[in-house]
Amino acid sequence: MLRADPAPVRWVHRWKRAGRAEGRTHEWHAVRAGAVVAGLAALWMWNPGAVAFLGILTVLVFLHELGHFVVARRVGMAPTDFFVGFGPTVWARTSRTGLRYGVKLLPAGGFVKIPGMGPREEVEASREPYTYRAATRGRRLAVILAGVAVNFALAVVLFAGFALSQPDTGAIDAVGTGLGQTGEVATGTLEGLGNLVFGADDYARSVVSGDVPENRMMSPVGGAQIADGLIDVDPSRLLLLAGIFSASLALLNLLPLLPLDGGHAALVVVEAVAARVTRRPRLRLDPNRFTPVAVVVLVVLLSVSASAMYLDILHPLGDAVR
Repeated sequence: MLRADPAPVRWVHRWKRAGRAEGRTHEWHAVRAGAVVAGLAALWMWNPGAVAFLGILTVLVFLHELGHFVVARRVGMAPTDFFVGFGPTVWARTSRTGLRYGVKLLPAGGFVKIPGMGPREEVEASREPYTYRAATRGRRLAVILAGVAVNFALAVVLFAGFALSQPDTGAIDAVGTGLGQTGEVATGTLEGLGNLVFGADDYARSVVSGDVPENRMMSPVGGAQIADGLIDVDPSRLLLLAGIFSASLALLNLLPLLPLDGGHAALVVVEAVAARVTRRPRLRLDPNRFTPVAVVVLVVLLSVSASAMYLDILHPLGDAVR
C-alpha cells in the first residue's frame, strides 16, 4: 500500500514543479505566490511597520525603474525585462515585442534590463539598432538620469501631498513646501555622506564599540522602525518618510560612482569629452573595464548599509516618533 509523502516533502515537490513554467509566454507559480502572501501576512502580524516600509521601498524603486523603462522606450531602445521584485518568478508574461514583465518572489524593488549596456555584450543582429549602445549619448544620458528624476519628482509630490493634508494650506504653498523639503533632504543627505567619509575613523570606532556615532545613516531596519512608530502615532506621516527616502535614493544614485546611475552618467560625459579630444565620434567606453572600481564601491556601500542595520538594531529609531 502506497502512503502519501509527508506535507513538507509535498511542498518541496510543488515548489520544484512551479519552476517548470520558466520561459513560457505566460507564467504563473501558485506555490510561490502563496509563499509571498503568507510571508507578508506573518511579517504584518509581527511588525506592521516592516510591511509598510517594504511597500514604500518597493514602490520607490519600482517607479525609479519605470522611469528608466519609459524613457528607454521613448528614445527607441527595446528593454527585454521589467519586473517588480527579485528572485524566482511568481507571475510573468512575454509581449509580442519580446518584453518579459511580471512579479518576482522577493518584493523589494524591481529592475529593468536594456540590452547593449556594454559594447561587448552579445545581442541578436535584428535587435542591435534598439540597444543602449546604439543610441546617441544624449539619449543614453536621458535614460540613465530618468530614474533619478522620477525619485526627485516623487519626493516633491509626497511632501506636497502631506502639506495639503494640513489645515489652511493651498496648492501653491504645498508645491513650494514640497520643493523646499526635497532640497533640504538632498542637501542633508549630501552633508551626511561628506561627514561620514571625512569622519570614517570615528564612525568605525563607534560601530565597533556599539555606541551611536555622531553621523548616522538610516538603514531599511531603521526605516521599518520609524514606520511602525508612525502607524501608531500618525499614519499620514508615512508620506514624509517616503519623501525622505525618495529624495535620498535620488541623491545617492546621482553620485558619480559605478555601478550607480551617476557613475553611468559620468561615463557618458567622459566618453563625449574623450571622443571630441581624440576626434573619434564613435568612441564607446566599456563599463565592464571599470568592474574593479564598481566592486569596491559596492563593497563599501554594503558595509555601510550593514553597519547602519547593526546600529538600528542596537539603538532602535522607532522610539523617536512615539
